[in-house]
Amino acid sequence: MKIIISIIISSFLFSASSYNMEIKSITLFENSQFNYGISDVWGYTDEFGNEYAIVGYKDGTKILDVSTNPENPIEVFDIPGPSDNDYYYHRDYKTFGDVLYTVCEMTGGDMGMQVIDLSPLPEGIPIQYPTYNQISTSHNLWIDPMGFAFIEHGYNDAIHIVDLSDPLHPIMAGSFGSLVSNTHDIFTKNEIAYVSNGWSEEYIIFDISDFNNIQPLATISDGITGYAHNAWLSHDENHLITTEETVGRTVKIWNIEDYENITLAGEYLAENNLAHNVHVMGELVYISHYTTGVRIIDIFDPTYPVEVAGYDTYPEDDSEGYYGCWGAFPYSQNGYVYASDMQNGLYVLDFDTKYAGWNSITLRDNLGEPIDNNAIIISQLDGREFTIEDNGQSLIGMPEGEHIFDVILGELELGEFSINFEPHQTLSETIYLLDSILPGDVSNDGIVNVVDILMTINVILGQASFDISQEIAGDLNQDEAINILDIIIIVNIILGNM
Repeated sequence: MKIIISIIISSFLFSASSYNMEIKSITLFENSQFNYGISDVWGYTDEFGNEYAIVGYKDGTKILDVSTNPENPIEVFDIPGPSDNDYYYHRDYKTFGDVLYTVCEMTGGDMGMQVIDLSPLPEGIPIQYPTYNQISTSHNLWIDPMGFAFIEHGYNDAIHIVDLSDPLHPIMAGSFGSLVSNTHDIFTKNEIAYVSNGWSEEYIIFDISDFNNIQPLATISDGITGYAHNAWLSHDENHLITTEETVGRTVKIWNIEDYENITLAGEYLAENNLAHNVHVMGELVYISHYTTGVRIIDIFDPTYPVEVAGYDTYPEDDSEGYYGCWGAFPYSQNGYVYASDMQNGLYVLDFDTKYAGWNSITLRDNLGEPIDNNAIIISQLDGREFTIEDNGQSLIGMPEGEHIFDVILGELELGEFSINFEPHQTLSETIYLLDSILPGDVSNDGIVNVVDILMTINVILGQASFDISQEIAGDLNQDEAINILDIIIIVNIILGNM
């Protein structure tokens, strides 16, 4: 199968919603006649620190070396797999130690869970061992760090459990049986399983400390009105992040500290209104978000998740269709994110980690009055919008760094402002829209002249007072007082010395 390596030189590889992530390369694979074929992506690091991307395509699995030359990944192994009777070519991957396990929904030769020994890398080629055939087709696979594989399988055996004590020769260890019937995906940690139960529109939490006596602990169903697709635990295990793979259904962040009182903490959804999968690393959630590509959100404050980076792998459009980014793998040791796009191939992206910051601002006009709450604040970074409360206040979350915002009321531009965001901090600031204020022009006649000197003298002598806009124009040395120093600066402005 021919692989085409694309160098990043055209506008096809850029969109306005791509920021804080740098493209290293795209590897294009031959797709089906319907332009589908690329599915999930995973990663592996060998004992020497070399990084590999593992990606599904319509005829099987490719393993690519992305360390030797990230701008041109090198194929090191091709694993043929079943490829019949599936429009999308679903394949899923996980690794345990040096062993890669693959499952798929297609029928054909070599059905089951394929077992590939990756330990010969980098000098040798991987070795494929006999396929585990106690299951046939599967949509998803999860491997617990304790050495058990959980395979989404079918209706009377919805989750099949495999013992990986001998990683190259898996054996059956148990089953969820009829406890779940519509399972789509599963995540486990510390003997707790989090099951995404598809069109049952629920996520179920199980105690799996005893495979012979698996017990449900809690069910999340209130507020789930789409396909319960995927779930991943936060690093502190206090929150569960879920996707519903249904148009208009948000990525949800659930507080699960109390199984008797699970609550919705926060939500997020990119502009295409359709999220696929989430993976969590630290405070960051990596989302394969179909036509908007990879989106990364910071959940340091789970009540206010903030998008901090993104790369649009599908620049054709941002439609609500099932196109674009299938998977996003963030767990490499080289800082790269591997993203698989169903139409456009394997993306290697460099993410220089950014975190969110928040700024609680009070926005005022030139007279010091709160800005009309019908106005909106728009980020110049990517067009995200923020509302304004009755008192002119707004809580804005953005990636760390300096950002510029426009304030718009209907078709009227009220001005712009710039503020800084510190990682995982909430700052406070009062912002005045000063576009019409000329420094030194306390008379507000559009010029700086002797009239402004006389008015400033009267204020210093206590014979008059300035409103807020005059104070801003008159306090030229910014010492928060109107005094002789400001008059000296006004004189210099008039003389052309400033």
